[in-house]
Amino acid sequence: SIEFPDFADKHLNTAIVEWFSEELGGTYEGDYADHDSLLRHYAESFRQDIHDMRKDFENLTEDLPFQLSKELDIVKEYETDRVVSYLVTTYDFTGGAHGFGVCYGVTFRRSDGRQIGLNALGDRQGDEGWDTLVKDGLKEYFEVETDSALEAQLLGEEIAFLPMPQMEPYFTEDGLAFVYQQYEIAAYAYGRPSFTIPYDKLQPYLNVTGRRLFGNAGKPS
Repeated sequence: SIEFPDFADKHLNTAIVEWFSEELGGTYEGDYADHDSLLRHYAESFRQDIHDMRKDFENLTEDLPFQLSKELDIVKEYETDRVVSYLVTTYDFTGGAHGFGVCYGVTFRRSDGRQIGLNALGDRQGDEGWDTLVKDGLKEYFEVETDSALEAQLLGEEIAFLPMPQMEPYFTEDGLAFVYQQYEIAAYAYGRPSFTIPYDKLQPYLNVTGRRLFGNAGKPS
C-alpha cells in the first residue's frame, strides 16, 4: 500500500512518486500520475518474484508447507509548509525461521522535491557532542547507561567508531530520526535500533539549508 502525495504542486507530486518507483525497482515506465497503474505494475512484479523463488523449493512437495510473501507500505510520516517525510516499511518471508524487514524514511523539501537528510547538517566528524548524542540515543534504545554496556549489545562495533545508519536519517515532528536495520549493528532479536535527536539539540549542527528548514525547531513558520 502507498499513500500517494496530492499537493497543489504537481511537480512535487511527480518527484515524490518517481522516488517511490525507484525504491520499488525503477521499472515502471508509465505516467507517475496514474497511481493505480503503478501499483498494479509493482504488485505483479512482486508476485513474479515469489513465483520465481518457488522454483527453489520444487524438490519439496507440490504445495509448500509455508507461504512466501512480500509486503510493502509507504505512508506520510511528517509534514510542514517546508518539508514532507515518508516512511517505508517492507517485510519479506522466503522460508527459514523468520522473515526479514526494512524500515526507513525520507524527507523532501517541498519547494523543489530535493531530498533532505544529513545534507542539512554541517561537518560533525570528530565532534564529541555529536558522538554523545548518537550514543545517548542508542543507550536509550537498548536501555543501558554506560558506554561499555552499550558496546556489549553491538555486533563487533566499537563505541568510539559508531557508523551512521546505512539508510539516511529523516525528519519527523520530534527531530531527526535514525534507524539501524536488523543485523546492521546488533543481533536480530534487538530489532531495528532507533532513536531521534530532538530539534533543540540539533540546532547547533544545522547548516544554512537545515536552518532555513528547521531553524524554528522543525515547526512551520
